[in-house]
Amino acid sequence: MKNHRLALMFLACAAAYPAYAQNVLPQCGNSNFDQARGIFTIINPAPDTVHQQCLLTVHPAQMAGAQNPAPFLVEGRYDILLSGGGGGGAAGEYWNRGGGGGGGGAAPMRSTQYLAAGVYKLTIGTGGAGGKVGKATDDGNLTNITNADTGVLIAGYAGAEVAKQTSQPAGIAHGGVASPGGSTGGDGGDVGPKNSESAAQAGGESQTPGYAGVAGQAGIERSNARRDDGRGPQANAGGGGGASVGSGGVGESRDGNTRPAMAGDLGGGGAGGRGGFFTAHPGAQGGHGFIQLAMSGPARQAIAPAPEMVAAPVVIAAAPERAPAPAAASTETTPAPVASRPARKDRN
Repeated sequence: MKNHRLALMFLACAAAYPAYAQNVLPQCGNSNFDQARGIFTIINPAPDTVHQQCLLTVHPAQMAGAQNPAPFLVEGRYDILLSGGGGGGAAGEYWNRGGGGGGGGAAPMRSTQYLAAGVYKLTIGTGGAGGKVGKATDDGNLTNITNADTGVLIAGYAGAEVAKQTSQPAGIAHGGVASPGGSTGGDGGDVGPKNSESAAQAGGESQTPGYAGVAGQAGIERSNARRDDGRGPQANAGGGGGASVGSGGVGESRDGNTRPAMAGDLGGGGAGGRGGFFTAHPGAQGGHGFIQLAMSGPARQAIAPAPEMVAAPVVIAAAPERAPAPAAASTETTPAPVASRPARKDRN
């Protein structure tokens, strides 16, 4: 009987949700849920993807405890942590013009919201693609949660669901940027004036404390580079990616290590690629955005209306019918009879 009631509740909920919940976008649990990390994030993106979108169903509170695979959410208060994607790392340059800069780390956002039963749309921003030699470097993209029926913003950045890809132009070796308030990527090694080579720099620390992500280290420059015209070794290593909730990537080195520039993680910036005289390598992907939902309070309890006070009817009993009062005794007195005098004897 219990299973029958649950089945009826499922059917009722499915009928109540908008039709597009089944027909247009995939369900987030099937398409974007990372079981190991317990987050919704980018999974298997196609090239040039700006974001991935999916629908998340929040069920009525009566269905709490139902045996369903994660993520199975019921209405209630949730702590929401989310981040957009980190910026991509820039490619290095030929002719000893320097290494690519690291991408910026995205600023995480945290809030607590009540999620009523219904359908919500998750827009998860991708990390910026790393720059290819002579090509632009993509910026990180934004993340948000909206009500799928009304479009009302629940958490994250307004307009993320309609945002277009932006990029840093080729030729400047700057890594892609991320959401406002995030960290900066480290500069790649740069060829400056005579005797003024500038080594590659590490990425910036997160501007939002309390997360485990660390800034990516810069690539290591060559220590035995040929010196021409009195100049020092050419600085061509890649810069480190900026930190977010996840770490920034480590820049590509020029010390003979063949490891490429490293990608960022969970909003961290991608690292910059190395440059050289005849060799230049691409930058790395920025860490993708994500959304984490943790229930912090149960559904609101409906307040039962106070019982209506109905006054008891007042019954007025009819006064008992009185018997007619006996006639009042007459106060008129009957005069006493006058005694008759005996007839007088005739004296004669």
